[in-house]
Amino acid sequence: MSPLTRHIALLLLIVTPLLVHAAGEPHDTVYFYNTWEQLLNLEPVSMLQDPYVDAQSPYQLFFEIEDEKWNDVIEHDFMAASMGDSIWLVNSNYLKLCFEGDIQSLVGYVPLFFNEKVAYICYGGYPYRNPYWEHGYYNGYNRNRMHHDIVWHYYYIDFEHRKVLKVNHSVLSDLLKDYHDLLMRYEGMKDYKKREIIEDYFLKYIDRAAQDVMHPNIVDVVEDAKWNEQ
Repeated sequence: MSPLTRHIALLLLIVTPLLVHAAGEPHDTVYFYNTWEQLLNLEPVSMLQDPYVDAQSPYQLFFEIEDEKWNDVIEHDFMAASMGDSIWLVNSNYLKLCFEGDIQSLVGYVPLFFNEKVAYICYGGYPYRNPYWEHGYYNGYNRNRMHHDIVWHYYYIDFEHRKVLKVNHSVLSDLLKDYHDLLMRYEGMKDYKKREIIEDYFLKYIDRAAQDVMHPNIVDVVEDAKWNEQ
């Protein structure tokens, strides 16, 4: 599957449940987690039936019910959430508390991709000035919008150094230093700073690291204590 196809598939996975919810149909149960071990073992600590999902964009989700105390718990106390068996999201408040780096712009629950060794997020929103806003659309979301209206980026979660890194050409070159063949191929590309090339080689890095026996497992290096002691 090409990087572009993966991205469009992600968008459909995120948006489709929202459209179903907006049409008045029952919404999937949302499960919540407080540690990476729980996430990897599929052991949620809490769940909600049919919460309201406020999508500021397909990359910025908020869960709400008619209970302000619970809404505060959802916003501040859970590390991650899942919808169905294919949509995973991490709480941006968790990332801001436990990591440094390119995190200040993150808001809400954001799409998360992970395996035992690596994790990254996709995050973005609509441009600040958008013609849709001038025609009565609000909350940053309209079911008729196409994926190219969204400004989004990959962010790599570096558990060893406790950083979240927005993936650009320099960040990618640093990541690829562990895999010299990929680094040489990437930096040998004429258009190595172009978005589609960066995306392609970042996903190649993710695939390589996931299969690398020398790459540490997330649970062996992650620090969840600060989050759970808040």
